[in-house]
Parts: sequence; C-alpha cells; structure tokens
Amino acid sequence: MGNLATTPMVRGAWVGKCPACGTCCFFSRFPPTDYAGQQVVRPGTFNSVSVPCSCGRRFQTDGDYLLFVTIASLSIQRSSPDSFAVEQSYAGTKTDLGPMSETELWRYLNSRTLINIIPSQVLTFLNVGNALDVDMVLSVVRSAAADPQLACS
Repeated sequence: MGNLATTPMVRGAWVGKCPACGTCCFFSRFPPTDYAGQQVVRPGTFNSVSVPCSCGRRFQTDGDYLLFVTIASLSIQRSSPDSFAVEQSYAGTKTDLGPMSETELWRYLNSRTLINIIPSQVLTFLNVGNALDVDMVLSVVRSAAADPQLACS
C-alpha cells in the first residue's frame, strides 16, 4: 500500500462479474468511490441477487463473489469512417492510446474487462454516434472470496 498523501486518487467500486461473458456490473448499492490505496474491507451483508448483464444473461452473486476494482475510463471518438481516437483516463491522467481501426478497437476492447457494456455494444453505439465513454477494470484490488485465483499481489 502506498503513502496515501502521494498516492493519486482513482475510482474504485465493488462489482459482480458475469461468468458467461466476463463483463463486470456495477451495483447501485455500491457506487464508484474515490480510492487511494487504502485497505478495502468486504461489505458486510450482501444477500444473493440476480444481476442483469449487458450480454443479455443474468447471474447470481452474493458478498463472497464481489470484486473491488479500480476503474479507468475510455473515451472513444470516431475520427474518420474507418478510424477511432482512443484515450484512457486514470488517476487524473489522460493517455492517448492513438488511432485505431475498427478491428484494432475490437481487439483492444476484447482484451479488457468492460463495465456494464460488451464490446459489440460499443461498436454499435459508435455506428450511431461519433463518441462514447466507457468504464473498464484496470485492476482487481480485492478478489472474490470464493475465487482466490483472482487475487492480486
């Protein structure tokens, strides 16, 4: 854990992860919050709930399956009919990921864990509008108690 005085503030949230598609889902009960490296304590009582996922399926989760993640934002803007400008924001810093073709953007999105949206929906929205902001998981801070393989060191 870093020095809280020098650790940049980031967004973090408790999420559930869809076992079918891997997309993470926010819970209104646990909205994103500021996080600066402090110890994360698993929420007390969180009874099993059925969660609707962007992929169209539902999954059951309870307090043991929640993940606490840090969140980066992606800003995607169509810069030409076959090119996108992609920028990532995290801890107050914006990083230009450069221009990407639709195929490159598709590969990039599929290599990340998105929150409340699946890659095909991103491309569909970009065919209708010229820009979209999406959230993605940057790191898992506290893994699900039931799956110790997800733990970060």
